[in-house]
Amino acid sequence: MAVLHADYQEMMCMYITDRNDDIMCISKSGNKIYWMLTSEIGTENFELRYVEIPPGGKSSYGHHAHEHEVFVIEGEGSIRLKDGQEKLRPGLAVFVSGGEEHQWINTSKNRPLGFICVVPRGAEAELKPPCE
Repeated sequence: MAVLHADYQEMMCMYITDRNDDIMCISKSGNKIYWMLTSEIGTENFELRYVEIPPGGKSSYGHHAHEHEVFVIEGEGSIRLKDGQEKLRPGLAVFVSGGEEHQWINTSKNRPLGFICVVPRGAEAELKPPCE
């Protein structure tokens, strides 16, 4: 579902969407990334994603040039940093600065780890739909 309220001659003022397969890609690590609010609908500075890591899954370990902000919605897990790990649970917010090596890990055997992730506009665009 996508609801668009805008005059095409003016800047978009509101866009509402839900988590659906049309805006989802699966990462190389097997995680679902739902691109909820993106530059394609008119965001000027940031893009908002919902990331879902399956039970026992994890992201690749690495770093990006850009920062990102995360808010954990569901499940349990941890974030691995170069100096150790921190536990994650719903309600926690995490800031990862640009260049910081990190990895998201789902420690549950039966529930996904789901979180909102905000990145600068255009960051990780290669992960956007349409997916190959």
